[in-house]
This record gives sequence, C-alpha cells and structure tokens, in this order.
Amino acid sequence: MSITSLIPPRSSGSYPPTSGLLRQYGDDLSRLQRLLDPLIATGLFLLIVGNLPGPPYPLVLPRWLWVLLLTALILPSGNLYGSFRQASLLLLARRVTSRWMTVIGTLLLLAYFTKTSALFSREATTIWALLTWLLLLLNHVGLRKLLRHHRSRGGNARTVLYWGTAEPAAAFQAELLSSPWMGLRLVAWFSPVPEPVAGQPPHLPPCGGGLAEMRRWLQCQSADRIVFSHVPRNELSMDQLLSFFGDTCLPVIYAPRWAQPGMRFRITTVGNTPCIDLWGGESSLLDRQFKRVFDLSVAGFGVLLISPLLLVIALAVRLSSPGPILFLQDRYGLDGRRFRIFKFRTMRVMEAGDQPGLRQASRDDPRVTPVGRLLRRWSLDELPQLFNVLRGDMSLVGPRPHAVQHNELYRKQIPGYMQRHAFRPGITGLAQVEGWRGETATLEAMARRVEADLRYQHNWSFKLDVKILLKTLLRLRSPNAF
Repeated sequence: MSITSLIPPRSSGSYPPTSGLLRQYGDDLSRLQRLLDPLIATGLFLLIVGNLPGPPYPLVLPRWLWVLLLTALILPSGNLYGSFRQASLLLLARRVTSRWMTVIGTLLLLAYFTKTSALFSREATTIWALLTWLLLLLNHVGLRKLLRHHRSRGGNARTVLYWGTAEPAAAFQAELLSSPWMGLRLVAWFSPVPEPVAGQPPHLPPCGGGLAEMRRWLQCQSADRIVFSHVPRNELSMDQLLSFFGDTCLPVIYAPRWAQPGMRFRITTVGNTPCIDLWGGESSLLDRQFKRVFDLSVAGFGVLLISPLLLVIALAVRLSSPGPILFLQDRYGLDGRRFRIFKFRTMRVMEAGDQPGLRQASRDDPRVTPVGRLLRRWSLDELPQLFNVLRGDMSLVGPRPHAVQHNELYRKQIPGYMQRHAFRPGITGLAQVEGWRGETATLEAMARRVEADLRYQHNWSFKLDVKILLKTLLRLRSPNAF
C-alpha cells in the first residue's frame, strides 16, 4: 500500500460545504460572539426593563450604556471566546454563568451606591437577567453543541499526522474515534522503528514508514497538525526530531507517551529557560489560611452539633464487642508526614497501618461487627476525624489518607501517587463523590482515585470544597462502603 493511499480523497463532496467556511472564518465568528453578547444584554434590557426616564445623574451615563460597557468588559475575562473543540462544555457553561453573575452583581452594587435601585422593577429586572443568561448559554454552549454535532458528521474536520510507535499511535487513534465531536481525524502515522503489519490494531492504518518516508509524504500531502510522541532509546534524539518538525509549516504538538492523567503540564520559565510543571500545586497563603479557618469553623460547629450522636455511637461500639471505642491507625498526611487517624472501631481486630499484608475492608468482611457494618454503611465511623481536623492533621475536603502499608505498596506502582500528599488529607474528597470510595480491588481503581485526587489539587477552590461537602452529605449511604 502506498503512502498516499492512507489519505482519503478530498473531493468537493467529501465534507459539507460549511467546513471550509468554518475553517476560514472561525476567528471571525468568535469576534462576532464577542460583539453579540453585549448587544443581546443591552437589547433585552431596553426591551424588558425599558429606557428609564429621568437624568442619568449620578450614573453619568445612561443605564443601558452601563449594561453594554460592563457586559463588554466582564464577559471576555472569563475566556469564553477561545476554542472549546477539546474542552468541556460544562466548563464553558459554568464560565458563562460566573461572568454573567459578576455583571449582575456589579450592576446591583452600582444601583445601590447611587441610590437608584428603586427606579427598577424587580420583576422586569429578574426576567431580563434570566432571559439574557439563557440566551448567552445558547450563544456559547448551544452553538458549540451544534458545531460538535456538525463535526461528528464529518464537518469542520482537522487532519492529524502522527509520529510514534504502534502502541501510543493506537491509543491516540482510539481517543479520536471515541470522541468524533472533536473533529480530529488521523490520516497517517509514521514510526521511528519498523512496524510489522501483522498484529496491528484494526482501527489503525498501516505504518507509513520512518522519517524519510514522512518527509516525502509531506512534500506531496498535508495535514492540519503534527502530533509526535518521542520514543526513548531509538536512533533519533529529541534535538533531531525538533529540527525536523520545526522545518515544516504545520502546528506541532508533543504528546509524550510517559504522560499521566494527573499531570498538569503548565508552562513556566526559570530565567529564560522554558519549563513544564508536571506535578504539584501552589496556592496562595491567603487561600491556605482561608481553607484552614473554614475547616476549624465547620469542624468546631459540627462537633458541638453532633456531640449527642457521638456519645450514642461510642456507647453502641463499647457494648457491641470487646475492644476500645476508637480505632487509631497511622496514615500519611501533609508532605508525607505520619499522623494518627481517629475512627470509631468497626472491626473485631485492631491492625496497625504499617502491618505487612494489611487488607482493605471488603463486602461481607467477617472482621466487621454488626454495629460496625451499620456505621461504615452510613460513614458514621469517620465522624471522630473532625477532631483530626481541629488538630490540624486533616482537612474537611482533600485526598483520603490510606494506611501506611497501602501507601508503600501503591507508590511503587502508580506514578505520581505521593503527589496527593501536597494537600492535607480530607474526611471526604473528589474521588469519593465521583464513586471511588471504599475498597479499591484493582490497581486501575486506585489509579482512578489518585487521578481524581490530583485533579482536585489542580482545580482547588472554596466553591469546589463546598460542592464536595454537599455531595457527600447527599450520598452518606454508599453501596461501596463495606
């Protein structure tokens, strides 16, 4: 099979006619959206709220003009007008909502301080705010949803040329095929090592050859971008690859095969040297102090509120089976330092956290007492960890701490595992509300939990903590808690 046979023919009927228009005028459509948003908000304001009578003083400018200016200034600060080809539309919806709420809040403060709020009809203003929000969502999320549907049918496609061995090439192709709404299509791939035709994944086209064949392919064919994955210990150095790809006129994307889902890939510089942040997160001192104050306030209030429940549970544990009321076990905390976690005892055994062969609790575990099974089902055995929060060992929200023995086991098998200790461990966390609580019977399940923990650290915000706490309260009873 020749190299050119890997490329589907580009006849006039290959793609819908709008594909070329979207490619050519994509940036212009974004500019049109940037112009349309303030016009939508202002036009609806004049139509629903009305051009209120009286001089604009003390507002200086007419009220409708304030709407126009604030919408034009605040909405672009939310990164609404970039490409969302490969990003979450839910993220876009949250950004639209957040920026629009900022516009409304600013207008309310302006009306309050200028003592003009009495001029506005609350009903009309509420209808205007809600209707504008819906139209903004339609303009951004709805339009991109239609565009994704268009891409799924073959429109507005972007072609990709891939450089790498068969395994990463097949994984990359599988991602493209599972997400046709991205509109990315692999047209050919080349490899630094000879790839046998037999045994290749059926959805992956035959390898086109090496670097020399790729050079010849580029002389008579083209693609919208090049994606390459450097292969260690081959005859080509990274300098040679960069020299070759830099000699083309195509956008070049590096997709290292060693990348892990929990990595952040943020570009920084040390002097004039570009660097890539792979792991770790930095939060401001004010953010850390605010999170700690929030933890202390909620944990302190929680202990006072549920103190009768704590006494009842303590009595039930004491009477149900011989042994202490509290189960104490060493765990890894912030920066990998050990601390002793508090839990109500739910088992007939008291196993140390660094005991070799330590087993996680499983379904119908004979070690669990009848009272303990009820406590674990409703997560009530975790309540004493409020005292860990007050002591500073833990936070309300963060990566769940594992027993020392499990830490030592998984840190050798999951890259970046110990990075989850950059935050204080939490009573609950993002992994738990996403379904990765309880027993992790497989390495993949633990890897998913770690990925969620690292994602929480990268995206931390006070709002995210509150959201996780609310979801935890709504899902206290879990089928995964044994």
